[in-house]
Amino acid sequence: MPMSLPMPMLSDERRSEIRRILRAERSVSVEELAKRFCVSPSTVRRDLDRIADDGMIRRTYGGAFLMENLSSELPISLREHENTDAKHAIARAAVKLIRDGDTVILDTSSTVTAMVPLLHELDGLTVITNGIKTAYLLNSDSKITTVCTGGRLREHNMSLVGMQTVRRLGEMNADIAFLSCRGLHLTRGVTEASEEEAEVKRAMLSAASRAVLLCDSSKIGQVLMNQVAPIERFYAVVCDSELPPEYEKGLARAGVQTVVIPKNEMNQQKDETNHDGRK
Repeated sequence: MPMSLPMPMLSDERRSEIRRILRAERSVSVEELAKRFCVSPSTVRRDLDRIADDGMIRRTYGGAFLMENLSSELPISLREHENTDAKHAIARAAVKLIRDGDTVILDTSSTVTAMVPLLHELDGLTVITNGIKTAYLLNSDSKITTVCTGGRLREHNMSLVGMQTVRRLGEMNADIAFLSCRGLHLTRGVTEASEEEAEVKRAMLSAASRAVLLCDSSKIGQVLMNQVAPIERFYAVVCDSELPPEYEKGLARAGVQTVVIPKNEMNQQKDETNHDGRK
């Protein structure tokens, strides 16, 4: 019986994996990546050129290396293509926590932004956001009232930040806030790379009656410089199926509900992504 060959990665999946390798190893070679992914060197060079266009890496003869000034916080244009299956599955679970008529706060993270297309299924929502992209995507839906916080544009993240943003959030009240993070640690809490983003997220927490953290497994155990809040400040954490058991137990001890995406739903999301990518 002939041996079946593994299904090749989609280009977006391959580039996401190359980014992960770069963050771990700091540099890569075209030859090594071509062997690793069973593709031609020219395919790898095109992948590296695409990643270089986003500003994450600098190309060299025969490879690339990670730009040091972006190692702590990647642009939103890169992050929205990472762990996409987990982010979309998390977004579907998170939307179930919203009721018709709610006032909802959304941050600008790529995981929370994945919720936006699903909000059109609900009626009478008011959405408060500091995200330029989020506001743009919601603007076409007459059933949703979209409120921008105002503030200074942070192009790196397409977010509004600063004292005006924090002050405006301090004047608002919401039923529920959805935030993501760069790191989740049982004792160090929820952390961010940017001090300004952390400050805005603290203001969002204060404005909402309940706060939900959306977190794919790549953030688990990570600790960055700026704390947003301790874990017990959140009503619930929605994570993918790879949430370690010690984190489920630790969150339960802190009184935080956990919503873990079943593995079959993760597999279904991956199948849907692969199918759409091959149309």
